[in-house]
Amino acid sequence: MSRYTVWFKTAQADGVGIVELADERLSGRDAVIEYSGRLTQDGDTFKATVSTRRHSPGHAGILGLDEFDVDFEGISGPRNAACSGTVRQLPDVPLEVVLVLMEG
Repeated sequence: MSRYTVWFKTAQADGVGIVELADERLSGRDAVIEYSGRLTQDGDTFKATVSTRRHSPGHAGILGLDEFDVDFEGISGPRNAACSGTVRQLPDVPLEVVLVLMEG
């Protein structure tokens, strides 16, 4: 299992969370939203599909939705990754993500 700090960014907002990757599965959370999905890797490129749901009351998520699905494509290195996503419920809102491997 690998654990990453993740930074999400849209034109209107940004946020941070933690993601764990293991056996082509991913899971994670931030202060109010949790996410899960599948990942396929081909060399240094990858594709992922992620679904979210609210786990705690609080502020609005960066997209203003509690539940949404995202299809990502990106490039990864030994310690980090970057990808772009299309939110199925908001296809005109680009979502950028950077992941940085956590030590320890």
